[in-house]
Amino acid sequence: MAWRDWRLSLVDLDPNALYQEVATWWKFVPMVNKTFDPWRKETWPDPWELVGTGSFCPNAQALGMFYSLVLVKADCELMLAIIDETPRLLVILPNKKLLNYYDGEVLDIDEAKMQIIQTWAPSDLANLVKV
Repeated sequence: MAWRDWRLSLVDLDPNALYQEVATWWKFVPMVNKTFDPWRKETWPDPWELVGTGSFCPNAQALGMFYSLVLVKADCELMLAIIDETPRLLVILPNKKLLNYYDGEVLDIDEAKMQIIQTWAPSDLANLVKV
């Protein structure tokens, strides 16, 4: 299923089903080591560049989850955190849950061992994805 068609199928899901579906879908994308620098926002691709490359690193997975949710108008924020001394993008959900901490899972934020560096609301990244 194309990314656009899949996104359109998300619109009618309740929030918990939506978050799990996004986590599961992004778990199965083709993985590579690194596609962009999570420290340098100017290197981040927009949604169509991201999907068009066809290869994703863990940070690209988070960005894809974030874009998927923003484009269906779901509440979320993007976060840069340090996990095991590695920078990692995560998605914060309004119910104090996280996406992209564990592959394909929705995690309670209180269970995460991380140092939060920065968070972005969708409006902060409007140059990448229109909100």
